[in-house]
Order: sequence, then structure tokens, then C-alpha cells
Amino acid sequence: MARVLVIDDEESIRFSFKTHLMNEAYEVMTAEDYSSGMAAVTYFNPDLVITDVILGGRTGVDILRKVKDMGIQCPVILITGEPNIETAADGVRLGAFDYLPKPIRKKTLLRVTSHALRHKKIIDEKNRVETENVRYRLS
Repeated sequence: MARVLVIDDEESIRFSFKTHLMNEAYEVMTAEDYSSGMAAVTYFNPDLVITDVILGGRTGVDILRKVKDMGIQCPVILITGEPNIETAADGVRLGAFDYLPKPIRKKTLLRVTSHALRHKKIIDEKNRVETENVRYRLS
């Protein structure tokens, strides 16, 4: 079962995303800000992070940057109620899987989640095969 972390300061979004994703058999954890989100990244070990861009004093771009700096191999989807070129460009430059303006329809949420998790599965398999090849060459 894939693990999805939803980070958003709006309780209604956390609740609706969690409900929709759990109905599709995903294990879902939510967080309301940068600190609790980063703690969850560490101990929940998500397969996918969906985070709001605006999180009080910090941003979803900060979360994306930290996830990448930590070497965690999971896609990060940025969502925002205030889309702008600057955050979109930062997200793309840092490797965000997608950038979605709110409101996000259930169908869009489920489609993008499925694509991101499929992408992660392919990357994980590629890394596994590369590691296996290195081990084979060394022995």
C-alpha cells in the first residue's frame, strides 16, 4: 500500500484529500505546517508528498528542497491557491513532480497521485537494477 503525505494548513483540504485517497486504498498521513510535515517525512517515509505552497512562515518549495537535500526518492506535488510564475519556476527547477492550482478536483487528485506513484515505482526499480548490476560486476 502506497503511503501519501498531505501537507496543507487548511483542515478542509487535508480532510478531503485524505478521504479521497484512503477510498483508493492509499495509506494517508496529514500535516498542517512545515515542521510537522518534515517530521512526518522522516518517520512516515512517504511514497508521495502533496504539499501546499503557502504554509505560514515556510513554503512547500522549502519542503521540496529539504526532501531533495535529504536524498529521499519520492515525488513531491505542489498545490496552491495563489499560483504564480516564481513558485512554479522554483518547483520545476527543484524537481517537483507537478504544480496544481486550487481548487483541485477529486478526479485530478487521483490521476496525478496515480501517475506520481507509478513514476516512483519505475525510479525505484531502476535504482534496484542499477544496484544489482554494480553488485554483480564487483563479484
